[in-house]
Amino acid sequence: MNLFWKLFASFGIAMAVTLAGTVYVSFRIADQAFDQLNFQGRQPIIQEAAEALAAGGEHGLRFWLLRNPFPTPGMALLVIDERGNELLGRPPPRHVVKLLRKEAFRQGRRPSNVRPAQPTPEIVGPDGKVYSLVFARMPVTFLGMWTWPGTQLAVLTIALIAAALTSLLLARYLSSPIGRLQKATRALAAGALDTRVGPPVSKRRDEAGRLARDFDTMAERLQALVTDKEVLLRDVSHEFRSPLARIQVALALAQRRAGDAAQGDLARIQRETEQLNELVGQVMTLTRLRTETEPRQVPVVLPDLVDQVVADARFEHPHTDIRFTRTQVPAVLGDPAGLKSAIENVLRNALSHAGAEKPVTVVVDATPKDVTVHVLDEGPGVPADATERIFEPFFRLDESRDHQSDGQGIGLAIAARVMELHGGSATARNRAEGGLEVALTVPIERPQNDQRS
Repeated sequence: MNLFWKLFASFGIAMAVTLAGTVYVSFRIADQAFDQLNFQGRQPIIQEAAEALAAGGEHGLRFWLLRNPFPTPGMALLVIDERGNELLGRPPPRHVVKLLRKEAFRQGRRPSNVRPAQPTPEIVGPDGKVYSLVFARMPVTFLGMWTWPGTQLAVLTIALIAAALTSLLLARYLSSPIGRLQKATRALAAGALDTRVGPPVSKRRDEAGRLARDFDTMAERLQALVTDKEVLLRDVSHEFRSPLARIQVALALAQRRAGDAAQGDLARIQRETEQLNELVGQVMTLTRLRTETEPRQVPVVLPDLVDQVVADARFEHPHTDIRFTRTQVPAVLGDPAGLKSAIENVLRNALSHAGAEKPVTVVVDATPKDVTVHVLDEGPGVPADATERIFEPFFRLDESRDHQSDGQGIGLAIAARVMELHGGSATARNRAEGGLEVALTVPIERPQNDQRS
């Protein structure tokens, strides 16, 4: 059945139940004033009450009433004196109280040919006191547990409960597949390409089921496309290694045989070959990281890794002021090689774009939940809308951070993927005083079931 007809039928049933209950209760309320007249055995009860009052006065009537509080099934008898008090202290129903207050035919305003029925019969005692007899329906119980003030309220409550349950089931029926689709969409957007909606939503025969099946088909095609791309990148990068190695051997032989005039050109070819070899290595590293789901889990002291990375960077950039003051932070669980590679890529990026004349600062701090490595430079920064995109592979800027650099735009992508595998994050922001700050955050205790794809 289509979702349209399910909605139509559900709302129709809910409205029909509510309407039927409302109409029934309306008729019950309209007939309520005649409950004093329209039931079998009314006159004998009035006769017995009158005889009890005549024989024993108010005391005799009260004694008779104690023995006959419910003189007929489903109906209680209340006796109200001239002061409005019930002889046994029971409160009369509201509609009966209103009925007792009406004085329309007692003031001589009725036509001479009209003999009105008496809704609340009255009996007079030996002392001349007048007592009104009120017949009230007993409260309705269900399974001896629930007590209703009256049949009309019970019917109205049942109608409302039925409508509420129908609406609840309908809302759950509609929101459940939408919630699962939303969860699957977010997981797919986060990179979990194996996410599927699956049954029972995909087994439905309405629009929600078709949408779930379309989503699963789309996810399968996306996973196949991305997997094929990763395999292609890995295979092409691997195939590049062999010719690059042969080129480097041939280049070394050419440098030995060539004269001085060709050495400059051969040196340039060597630099370009080394850069190409480095690019191939980074692509293979990124491809490998994308196929991993869980890194090594060994205790790692991040300041130790930062010490090693800073020492290497100072050796490669002796004229740059690289500042780092060691602090005590808790150890984290992770892959030392992967974390070191992430810190190294971020630091190399800062050194490449900040310039040799400006300092680069590395800070390690901790919170109760995680440890963060901050790399701060005083370079030109990046546009505000690019602080997230710089972690994408091969993303390049048109601004000064790009043309001064001969990098390939993969180092930050590798760092971001390493952080994702460790359950952390890589973020960037422009500093108020100028430059860029990149923060690598690693949780201190990572849940075992937290696997990033």
